[in-house]
Amino acid sequence: MMRGSETRSNGDVTKRLLNVREAANYLSLQIDTVYRMARLRELPSVKVGRALRFDVVALNRYVEQHTIETL
Repeated sequence: MMRGSETRSNGDVTKRLLNVREAANYLSLQIDTVYRMARLRELPSVKVGRALRFDVVALNRYVEQHTIETL
């Protein structure tokens, strides 16, 4: 079972891997931007068969690493 700190709640279902649309929504980006960033390996992604998925934990880490601190 997954721990709550590593997952995103989606109603009653908790999921760790997001599809492109969900990842775009999570990051407030356009779907095309998420595809481009994944292709250029700027955004961490996971291939599950032919499907592209995004780990919520890795996305949170990405946001933390790219956060600009205030002065």
